[in-house]
Amino acid sequence: MKVGKCPICGGDTKEDIVEVQEIIEGEAFIISGVDAEVCVQCGERMYSLGEMRRIEKVREKIKNRMIEQKEVRSIAVVSL
Repeated sequence: MKVGKCPICGGDTKEDIVEVQEIIEGEAFIISGVDAEVCVQCGERMYSLGEMRRIEKVREKIKNRMIEQKEVRSIAVVSL
């Protein structure tokens, strides 16, 4: 997927591998190794349809407890 320009701010984009943070049934998960196009100006992320399908499959595996955790991280929760 090559967008080239950000649909939010018009900045240039670059291909990158990112982490996607998800809250599933009250638990925080990080899905790593996600291909994205990222705006170098505002940080907006865009995902191909194929990558969105891969993310959704991982979400379903998490919900059904059918995926093994790669690592466990501590997450701090703060309020405004």
